[in-house]
Amino acid sequence: MKNKLLALSVALALSTPLFADRLMVLKCSEDGIPGQTEPALMGFSISANGKYICGAIESASGIFVADTQNGEVKWKLADESGGELRGIDNDGLAIGFLDADAVLTPFESMDIEVLKAPSDVRNFLGESLTNDGSLMVGSLTEQSFNTVAAYYSKDSGWNTLPMPSEAEVGNLKDLFNEVSAAKFVSGDGKVILGHLGSFTYPIVWKMNDAGVYEPDFFPARYVKVTEEDKEDDSKPLLGLPAFYTAMSNNGKYVGAVGTISDEYGDIRVVPVIYNTEDKTLKIYSQPQIIDEYGLSLYPRAIADDGTFIGMIGVSIINGNGCFIMKAGSDIAERFVDVFPAYSEKFGQCDEVGYCVPTGISADGSKILGYAYYSDDLYDDIDNPAYYTTFVIEVDGTGVEEINSSKEHSLPDAIYSIDGRSLRETTKGINIIRNSDGSVSKILKK
Repeated sequence: MKNKLLALSVALALSTPLFADRLMVLKCSEDGIPGQTEPALMGFSISANGKYICGAIESASGIFVADTQNGEVKWKLADESGGELRGIDNDGLAIGFLDADAVLTPFESMDIEVLKAPSDVRNFLGESLTNDGSLMVGSLTEQSFNTVAAYYSKDSGWNTLPMPSEAEVGNLKDLFNEVSAAKFVSGDGKVILGHLGSFTYPIVWKMNDAGVYEPDFFPARYVKVTEEDKEDDSKPLLGLPAFYTAMSNNGKYVGAVGTISDEYGDIRVVPVIYNTEDKTLKIYSQPQIIDEYGLSLYPRAIADDGTFIGMIGVSIINGNGCFIMKAGSDIAERFVDVFPAYSEKFGQCDEVGYCVPTGISADGSKILGYAYYSDDLYDDIDNPAYYTTFVIEVDGTGVEEINSSKEHSLPDAIYSIDGRSLRETTKGINIIRNSDGSVSKILKK
C-alpha cells in the first residue's frame, strides 16, 4: 500500500501547481516532548479569522486553546471523564466539555464557565459558536439520554430546533428515530448544520426573514430508498450518512460523503457538497487516482469559497493521508504534494495515516490538523510517537511552474516530489524553495 500511495503522490503532483506554505507545530513548551514531558495536543477547530484553535489533549484527558500568531498554548487537565473543545470564535472563546459539564473558556484567562442546561434536561453538549460568540449550538440531553438539537443566545435563552415534517422527510421517515443534534453554526448564526438519528442523515436549519429557524432536510431530495426511488434520476445517492459533516463559515456550503453506483454497478463513496443558498448538490464523482487503491475522500472542513480538506482512506476511521480539493477543481491533491513544509515534517505520518485534517479558516489561508510528533514512527525511545497539532499557513497565490532553463533565485532548499530534502536537483520534478522566499517546481530531464 505504501508504494501505491507514493505513486499516487507523484501522479497527482505532476498535474497541479504547488502552494507556498509555512508550517507551525504547536507544543506546550519549546523543549518538551508531546506525550512524555507535556500534553499531546489534538486540534479540532480553528476560528474563522484563523487566529485561534482549540481541541483536546490526547485520549480526552483535557482541553487546550492556542494562538496561531505566536504559538502560545494554554491548557487544563481533566479530573474524571476527560474533555474536548469543539468550536472557537474570533476572540478566542471556545466551547466544549470538561469532565461531565459543557463549558465555555476564553483564551486570555482560561476561566471555565459551566453551561447550565434547562432544569428539565440532564445536560448540554456544546459544539459550535458564531464568530462573536453570541450564539452557540449543540444538543440537550433528555432524561432518556436522547439528544435534541438546540441553540442558545443571550437574547432568547435556550431553544430547540424543529424537526422536519413528515412530508419533508419523505421516504426516509422509517430510517431514523427522534434523536437530533446541532454540530455547526455559521459565523452570523443564520445557518445551523446537524444530524437526525444517530448520525443517520445530515440536516440544515436556516433562519428565515422573521428570525425563525426552518429545517431543510435535503437528503430526502437526493437519496434513493424505495423501489420507486431507484427509477428516479433526480435522486442520485444510495446513502448520505452524517459522519464527518462540515460547513463553511458563511453557511453556504455543507460537506458530507455520499454513496453512488457507478456505470459498472459498483458502490463508490464520494464527497458531496450541498449549497444551502440555491439548494443544489454537487457530487464529486470524477474519477480519482485513489480509486484504483480502493480509497475514498472524506471531507472534514470547508472554506467560504468551497475549498475543502479531508481524509483519504478506506473508511472514515482508517486514513491513508490528507487531501485538499480546491474551489473549482474536481481532482483531489494530497497535502504531501502541495505543501512542502508539511511533507518534510509529517510526510511519513501522512503515508501511514497518522495525520488528521480538522479545520480551515474562512478564507482558506490556514489549515488545522493533528499528526504524530515522531520523525520515526517505529522509534519509541528517541522520537516517541504522540499526536501534536499543526497549522499550515497557505500563500494562496500558488506557485508558477517553470522549466529547468528558466532563470530563478538561488535555491535555499531543494525537495523531492515526496518531500525529501535533496543536496541538488535530480531527474524528475524538484521542489525549489528560493532564497527570496518564493517556491517553484523545476523539471530536470
